[in-house]
Amino acid sequence: MDSSQMNVYRVTSIVCALGFVLFVQGCSSSDSPSEEKPVSASGIKNDSKIAASEQVAAPEEPVDPQLEVKAVFQKLLANRTEPDPDEWQKADKQLTAFGTTAVPTLTVEMSSSETAARELASMYLASLGPEAKEAAPVLEQALQDESPFIQVNAASTLTHFPEYRDKAIPVLINLTKHADANTRVTAVYALGSLDAHSDEQLEVIKAALNDSDSDVQLAAIKVLGQIGNPAKTTLTDLQTLIDDTNTDQVLREAALSSKSQIERAKQ
Repeated sequence: MDSSQMNVYRVTSIVCALGFVLFVQGCSSSDSPSEEKPVSASGIKNDSKIAASEQVAAPEEPVDPQLEVKAVFQKLLANRTEPDPDEWQKADKQLTAFGTTAVPTLTVEMSSSETAARELASMYLASLGPEAKEAAPVLEQALQDESPFIQVNAASTLTHFPEYRDKAIPVLINLTKHADANTRVTAVYALGSLDAHSDEQLEVIKAALNDSDSDVQLAAIKVLGQIGNPAKTTLTDLQTLIDDTNTDQVLREAALSSKSQIERAKQ
């Protein structure tokens, strides 16, 4: 399973703890009812103490959640060599359920010598968005990774943190021109999700309207509508797509919707 195939699936986990309680009962009887022996209060007290002590279960060893996160992560990693969609989906749900608990393990995996492990970790950190703040330093280093999949996930995540945004945005701009279409799509969406947009950012998103891949075009069309009034300079380009008889119907409808969003934002 390559980087783009990983996008088909996503990640989670349910942690179960097993415990037990020991119940002890005691009774006594006499063969001769006529010769019953009185039971002293002290005897009852001592017996109750013994029973109470026997019912106290031994304390359980605390479970290290990172061991469980690591185990699920390794299941997902192993699934690459022998893909099993059902097993992936199960492990994905397990890892996702850990939420921020998984960040320490994912952060460690970002320094793995294995590209596949770094790619997988970057994908799940990106899914956490601003909750992945603890991993920001290693994600900053990942901006220089040899894998564009890791670069775009790292940069997308870092845009959530003001102190890293200036380093992440130039990487995203460059990746909108990458040879891999999935990388371009992710970069366009990441740029579109920013609170403010520079002229350079708008230009690369506008250029993506004429991308050779329809998914990249669709991403550009959608984010321009989301940007609203600042994207008013692209209205002519959107209209050109709408009027072009060769434009796919899905793209035309998306362009009509985004054009309407921008026009309403101008008012």
